[in-house]
Amino acid sequence: MALADYELLARARQWVADVHPHPLHLDQALHWLLVIDPDADYALQIAAVTHDIERAFPADEDPPDAGNPLSPVYNEWHQERSARVSEEWLLQQGAPEDLVRRVGALVRVHEFGGGPAGGDELQAADSLAFLEVQIPLFEQLVAEGKMDYELAMGKVRWMYERIQVPQARPLAEPMLEAALARIDPESSPSPVLRISSEGS
Repeated sequence: MALADYELLARARQWVADVHPHPLHLDQALHWLLVIDPDADYALQIAAVTHDIERAFPADEDPPDAGNPLSPVYNEWHQERSARVSEEWLLQQGAPEDLVRRVGALVRVHEFGGGPAGGDELQAADSLAFLEVQIPLFEQLVAEGKMDYELAMGKVRWMYERIQVPQARPLAEPMLEAALARIDPESSPSPVLRISSEGS
């Protein structure tokens, strides 16, 4: 018997908890998706949980432009690989083909938004979850000299600036201020206010 969509969602959350190095980010992406869009369908919810799943599995070759989280080429590679891994796992679970296609299509746009209905909401949920829980990772990378300071700050700003869902921006603004201050204690809130006014 085919699994119900809610059972597939529960399995996806458990899968991520079992295999992913950053499961909290993915679980919080689901949380923020439901804040932004309480009526999000199960395909969109599953996409929120699995959008970064490829990072749980080493690639056979080095990603293009590895080490640059702002690279469009890297982000295209990342979302395409995550979509394929998500689709393969869903097919193994016996998920309906239409759900598999919709999840894959959503994951394939989670960095840039647009695409199928829900693409912008998924992107915004990803940004909110990133700003909420992933900043300590980037703070550590900078402190250990594994990532350039300007690149880390650029990534944090980009995760805010790319949000296209109006109701998500006020939620993200205090997270952005806190993130910038954590990576650079000398930073002031003025860049946040400038970005907010430009994006309004």
